[in-house]
Order: sequence, then C-alpha cells, then structure tokens
Amino acid sequence: MWAMGAHLSAVAGAVMGGLPAFVGPLVVWLIRRENDPFAAEHGREALNFNLTILLVVFAGMLLGLLTIGLGFIIVGPVLLILGVLWLIWTVQATIAASNRQPYRYPLTIRFISA
Repeated sequence: MWAMGAHLSAVAGAVMGGLPAFVGPLVVWLIRRENDPFAAEHGREALNFNLTILLVVFAGMLLGLLTIGLGFIIVGPVLLILGVLWLIWTVQATIAASNRQPYRYPLTIRFISA
C-alpha cells in the first residue's frame, strides 16, 4: 500500500500544480526506508523520477525565457510529450507496486541511491 502511495501521491502533487509532485514520494521514502525495503525502493524511484522531471521542466522553461520565447516553439511540444510519458510511466509504476513487483523509471537521474 505504501509503495502505491509513493506513485499516486506524485499524481496528486502534479494535480496541485506540478511542483509538489516530489513531496509525496519523499515522505514515503523517509517514513518507510528503515522498515519496509519494498516501499522504500518505490518511494526512492518515484522521488528520483519526479526530481528529474522537475529539473527538465525548469531547464526547458529557462531555455524558453532566455531565447525570448522562441525556445518555447521547440520546448513546448517536448514538454507536452514528457507530460504524457510521465503519466504513462507513473501508472505503470503504480501497477507494478500493486502487484508487488519492482519498477525502474526510464530516463531517470539517480539523485538518491540505495
């Protein structure tokens, strides 16, 4: 249940504006890392993935602003595709957690390791 919560809380954070999407996985990882290795692993994966997405979005926005809006012509569609992939991969991770299977998000920077 905690493992699924790590991924679903990221969705709740995204609905609240995107920025707090990493908060739920962070809380799950911090609470469960000592007692529940399975939930801690899912929390860590969700945290790393959402921090990676946050970094990419900020970099894309910065690029768009630095080019006086011209960068948004390229960055806009890329961020849209990234948003769709974020949702697909988060659903896949939630399903894996509900089936008690491990899940590794693709294209993720491992800020926090085991």
